[in-house]
Order: sequence, then C-alpha cells, then structure tokens
Amino acid sequence: MSAITLPTHYYLDHGLEVFDYLEAHCLHLLPSEALSYIRSFRALNRDEQCLLVRLWSRKPRFLKRSSLMYAEITQPYECLETLKNVGLANDLSFMNSDDSLFNSLTKPELLSILDGVGARAPASTSKASLVGMCLTWRSENNNIEPELDVLDQYVERSQQDVVDYLLFLFFGDLRNRFQRFSMRDLGVLSTKNKAKDAQQVARFISLDEARHEFECHTHLRDISQGSVRYKELLKFLKGDSMPSFQSVRKFSSASRDRLVLKLGEQLLAEQPQAAIDVWQLSEQADVLEKRLRLQYQMGDTEQVKLELELLQERAQEQGMSAASEIFIADFYARKFTGKRTSIYTDMLRNAAESIGVDELYLNSSEQGVIAYYQRIGAHAEFVENKVWRAFFALLFWDLLFEQDGAQANEFDRLPLVLQRSDFYTRFEKAINDQLKILDEPLRSRKYFTRMAVSKHGYPTGLFRWSETVLSTMLLVLKHAPADALAKVMMRMARDYKNTKDGYPDILVLDENGLRFEEVKAPGDVIRPNQLVSINRLQRAGFTVLIRPVHWTTDPNQVYAVVDIETTGGRQNGNAITEVAVVKLKDKKVIDEWSTLVKPNRSIPRHITHLTGISNAMVEDAPIFAEIADQLKKQLEGCVFVAHNVGFDYGFIKAAYLAIDRSFSMPKLCTVRNARKAFPGLKSYSLGKLVEHFDIDLKNHHRALDDARATAHLLTLIQEQDNE
Repeated sequence: MSAITLPTHYYLDHGLEVFDYLEAHCLHLLPSEALSYIRSFRALNRDEQCLLVRLWSRKPRFLKRSSLMYAEITQPYECLETLKNVGLANDLSFMNSDDSLFNSLTKPELLSILDGVGARAPASTSKASLVGMCLTWRSENNNIEPELDVLDQYVERSQQDVVDYLLFLFFGDLRNRFQRFSMRDLGVLSTKNKAKDAQQVARFISLDEARHEFECHTHLRDISQGSVRYKELLKFLKGDSMPSFQSVRKFSSASRDRLVLKLGEQLLAEQPQAAIDVWQLSEQADVLEKRLRLQYQMGDTEQVKLELELLQERAQEQGMSAASEIFIADFYARKFTGKRTSIYTDMLRNAAESIGVDELYLNSSEQGVIAYYQRIGAHAEFVENKVWRAFFALLFWDLLFEQDGAQANEFDRLPLVLQRSDFYTRFEKAINDQLKILDEPLRSRKYFTRMAVSKHGYPTGLFRWSETVLSTMLLVLKHAPADALAKVMMRMARDYKNTKDGYPDILVLDENGLRFEEVKAPGDVIRPNQLVSINRLQRAGFTVLIRPVHWTTDPNQVYAVVDIETTGGRQNGNAITEVAVVKLKDKKVIDEWSTLVKPNRSIPRHITHLTGISNAMVEDAPIFAEIADQLKKQLEGCVFVAHNVGFDYGFIKAAYLAIDRSFSMPKLCTVRNARKAFPGLKSYSLGKLVEHFDIDLKNHHRALDDARATAHLLTLIQEQDNE
C-alpha cells in the first residue's frame, strides 16, 4: 500500500477549522483570555500559525525543539521565538514548572539535571526516586534558577488551560482531539457530510454553562490521572467558584453527577464521612444509593430511615428516576420492615426455567442461549439496547438530526436535544404526531424500511449499523403487541438519558410469540437499570423473562471445524484463498463444505508451493463477499473450531468486516486443548499430531483435508476429556 501524501498545510487547515467555528458560533462562550488567544493566533503569519497548531496536535506538553522541524515551515526556530514573544510558547523553567515536567523527562535527562545542580545519583536509581530528588532540590533552593542544557532543548506549550477550553468548545471533551481530524480524513471515523449538514451551532447556551461543563471534565480527567485537586474541586462542587449560580441544584448535569460520584469513591477508603458529604451534593441514583448504604453501614440508621421516608413521599408528589424509586422502596423494606430478600433476588428466584448451556459459552452465555433456541427451531438473536435505539433514532430522525443546530458540528454524534435532555419539551406536538406512524402496521413497516435504507451508515451516536438491524426491527413490528412499541418510544422521548440502556439481551420468536429475555449465568446479578427497563417493557405490553442458565456439556452441540488457506501469514495485506468446514455432532461428521476464494491479489510463489493453490486456480473462484452468506449459514449455531483458532477466526472476521458485516462465534482451539488432553508431546503442530495419532491426511495445507484431520483430532480430545 502506497503512503498517503497529506496536503502541505494539513494541520493548519484543521486549526483554522477550529478557529472559524469558534468565531462563527461561540463568541458568547469566550472569556477575555480565550478571545485574546484567538487574536494572537490571527496576528501570526502562516508559518507561525502552522507551528502553533503543530504544538497543539502533539500529545506531550513539553516538546524537544529538534522535533519541531516540519516540511511546511521554512524557519521553525524563528517562528518559535515569535510564539514565545507573544506568550504562546515558553522556555522551560526548573524552578517554575509544575511537577509534570520532571515526570515527562527520561531517566538520562533527570540524571543530567541532578548532575547539573550538584546532586548526583547512581544510574541504577529508579525514575520515581530521581523525580523526587529533583523536587526536593527545587524546594530547598527556591531562589536559584540553574542553567541546565537539558531544559534548553525543550519548549512548553503555554496557556494550556485556554487551549483545552477552546478545543473543548469544538469537540465537547478533553480526549486526544486532533487525531479525530486525521481519522475523519482517512475514512476511519464516519462524520456527517458537510454539504448536507444542518446549520452548525454552539453546543452550550451560556458562558456559565460552558465553563461549568469544562471544569467538570477537567476535574474528571484529573481524577482519572490520579492528580485530584481536592480543595478546588470541593469549592467548585459547592458552587462557590461560580457566584452567578444561586445554588448547586439550579445547574445540574450528567458530568457533574459523575464527578460527585468519582470524588466520593476516591475519598471512601480513608475518609468515609467526607465521601458522604460529597455524595450529598447529588441525587443521581448511583450516588444516592452509595451514600445511604454507607450511612447505614456507619450506624446512622435513624437518619437513613427518616430520609428514605421523606424520599418516598417526595417520589409520590414530584416523581424521580425509576432507579431511585426502586432503590428507596427496596432498601427501606429490607432494612426497616423485616423483608429478607431484595427485589433483585426475588426476580431471579421467580425467573423462567433454567437452560443448560455448553461450558464453551462461559464468556458468552447469551450466544449459548441463542444457539440453544436455534437448535430447537426457534428464532433468537442478540438485541440488547441496539434495536430500541434504532427504533428511536429512525422514528424521530428529522427531529433529532435534520433540524438546524441539531448537532454542534460534524464530530458531535449525539443530538444536542438529547445531550441537553429537552427533546420532548421542544418537540412535544411533533413527537406525538410521529408516534401515530406506529398505529398502522403496514405504514410503519414501509416507513422504517425507507428510513433504514436511506440513512444506512449515517453516524447517529445512538446505535451502530449492522446488516441485521432492519430485519430485527421488522420482526418486532410484525409481532409486537398493539401500542407496546409506541409506549416505549414515548418513554424514551420523554427521558432518553434514563431509558437508553438496560434492555434485555436477546429476542426470541417461537410458537408462543415474541418475547425478550435477560440472560443470567451463575453468579450474575440484575442491575438496577435492567430492572427498570424490564418493568418498562412489561408495562408497555411486551413479554420479558429472566432466563437463568446452568453449565453443561451438550451432546447435541455442533462443532464446525474450519480451515483456511491464505496468501500469507498476516492479516494485513493478505486474503483467504480457500475455506473448508467439517461439522461434527456427537463425534460424528454430519456435513462437509469447501470452496476456493478469489483473493483479489497475487498468490506468492512460495505459498503456491506450500498449498498447491495457484493464481490460475482462483481466477474464476467467487470472491469472499459472494460466499459470505453461505459460510455464515454453515457456521450458524456451531462452535468455531480450528487448529490455532486465532489465525483462522481472525482472517474470517476481518473478511466480514471488510464487507461491513459483523462476525462473532464461540471458539475452540485444538492446539490448546490438545496440550491439555495430551501433555508432554514434542510438538502440537497439525502435521506432528497427525503423525503421532496416525490420522489420515493426504493433502496437507489444503483446507478440506486439514479440516478433516482437525475434526479427527477433536474427537480424540473429546474422548480423552470424557475418560
């Protein structure tokens, strides 16, 4: 593959894209220091602007001068001097830099610094100790700025908080952001087509809101990096840092609730009372539950009882989230009325009949239950949250994505009305009108078919497209009880934030009709959001079951032994030339299938010598896309078995991804299992195992013959396991 040549001012174009957006849509969100920064940028010449944007796009804050040599910049060092003169970059200062400077340097650089200040250390000293020695020397010599050649080699981005804020206004988060431009331009990240976009807008309404969200995200980043500023954070959470807020509860956001939760968790181990005090600042369901449980554990039972009673009264009068209501009622009943089991335990005890699932599905119990239903002739598939979000997105598409200002810019996946939780209040009449589509079965099927076809691939932020999403939706539309889907969609429209997840794992359609099942393996528990979603679906009219599973060895399990031949050993740059499947049930071969595959690339001579498959042999063979459905059908309901399964499975999964299709199956490796069943052999290659066990293999490195030999090996392993 040839290297991609980027436009000369590729990075600067991205920087200008950010500044143009900010000046066009976000002037009301820019404090004086941000406006000053933009003016300074605009006053630079092109080369200086190029260098500044290059500094932005680099992850480290401290950069070696020698790394700033870029082809599009003719005099980078002169440009750097200009940036320093106008306050957009800084030389490094040993005495005035924060601790992150020393953590960013290498061991040799730290040793050089200590040598330069006369505090030598052995080369074997750990980096953490060297950093500590530098900090100690600095604290003991706070009036001396030493001359250090190491630091002279570096430059620092200045006004980092301002840069972070500007990029936060554009992207809405503090992750590595400039990389997203490259991912977009290379086609890795799907974004909206600019020519068809609705009008761009600012993602925040006011400067106070933008600053509040930015500070929440900054503190969350600090917590994740282990650098919490407790005093500053507590001041912010109590509202003291923003006097324009009359109270903390006047301005509530999901990021603020998450910040309260994370800070309390940080304090919990050593300062439980401080954790309680912090958790008092939010009534989000997770926070409320953690706080009241902790208070109860610490012996404050009367206060907890009183607060639970007050919360129950408030829930009846004002309403609150369903998750909070469930916790409050359940916790009160168990702690103060003598009820012995939780509502979650009761649900598991009253669950449907347990299904035996082969132990091969230990890490994918849902797939095991799906395979069970498929074997008995029922239709089953994994749906979880995706199908409900797909219904929601397609039903309200115009309101979510086609309105002017629906999204801040092309990188903003989730519609702003869902981020701000004002979807229903803004579009109540239009939402009610749109729900009428669901009253007429034929009309609704035509509508969703048209929308799924016309919008396929559009990055919604609500769900991920797949080849089965439309067929699943049509199945639900055909078999759903009257009005059930409309009730679920209305609830999501009113409160998407609290109704977007927790839905049952699988859909089942059999002689009893349509139902949804939440699969629970031994040791699994029901989460609060799952209980809420199950109740919601049941109230709407859907049949929903809790489906426990227990582990078994299923004699009826079908094993699909797969072997492939390829143009080379690595997925990158190579393709499948032949694939074969030998199916076993109860240690007996029940089916065989194989085909050559045209790889659309040349087969190297040494591969032809190894496999016997030549370019001429595959010239008229089908390409992978043409055999994809047939192969999927061959593997349906089976366990994927191969000798060194990662190789065959990986190539096949990559081939499906290349045609925009998913591939997921339980796997079994005969190399790994042969090592367990027959320890001590010199080699576990297929050729050596065939020789050791006298297995017939006529054409080694042809797919069907290798699959047959591997199937024979699998039966030997299974017989050994059963002894």
